[in-house]
Amino acid sequence: MSAQSFAEMRMEPRWQLKSTVSVFQKGGSDCLGLLVNWSKSGLMISSYQPLKSGDSFDVELVDILQDNDRRTAPCKIEVVWCKELNPSLYGSGCRLVEGSEMFDAMMQDYCDE
Repeated sequence: MSAQSFAEMRMEPRWQLKSTVSVFQKGGSDCLGLLVNWSKSGLMISSYQPLKSGDSFDVELVDILQDNDRRTAPCKIEVVWCKELNPSLYGSGCRLVEGSEMFDAMMQDYCDE
């Protein structure tokens, strides 16, 4: 799928990340995927398994800061769409259902504005 067709699915502009952010289901140790980009109302996640449209997840976004320090931002997301990027990787557009103070702070760090 082309970048242009992803752009057409977006409801508002998205910001690219400056570091790797892993997405974990809250309370679990299995990584759902990696955060690709974000907007004020949604996230795009890449994963090895497809995420089902309509499913909601309580997730924790985890990034590694300098000196191997990490921060974790909880939020709740709903999968809006999922498309195969290649035979082993999927992209999922997710609506932000509920954020948190740490989520807002983390995402602000990735904002180019």
